[in-house]
Amino acid sequence: MSKIFKNIAVAIITQTHTKQSFEIGLQLSKKFESNLTIIECMYKIPPKLYFFETKSDKKITQSQISKLKAELQNWKKIAQKQGVQIKTEFGLTDSIAHWVIDYIKEHKIDLLIVDYPKLSMVEMTHYDDIINTIHHESHCHLLTTKE
Repeated sequence: MSKIFKNIAVAIITQTHTKQSFEIGLQLSKKFESNLTIIECMYKIPPKLYFFETKSDKKITQSQISKLKAELQNWKKIAQKQGVQIKTEFGLTDSIAHWVIDYIKEHKIDLLIVDYPKLSMVEMTHYDDIINTIHHESHCHLLTTKE
């Protein structure tokens, strides 16, 4: 019997998120014996000067990268305790939707799970646009988890 989902990815695209999408990804990867990848995206803070990145800009970027790596390490530890091997990826980007879409296409992801926590109206509109763009351009199954 062929696997329904060979490659599952959980995308963390909001600043505030729950563990629900991660837990669902773990359970599905166990059930279907699929590869699991956790991808986390954050908007790169633009440099203060348009054409030039200052030392403080570089420190901010390094801080963002450290934060992402630490959170991905936590996800990895939780998965390993449950006996699941996962891959982790992160992206600092100007367009979360397009970074995720490119990742999905490049790594042949069959199922993308996205967390959709309670957000303010402004954030909700913004993340709705991201999720809709991913849904329309990615050609994979998309599961959104809500609280």
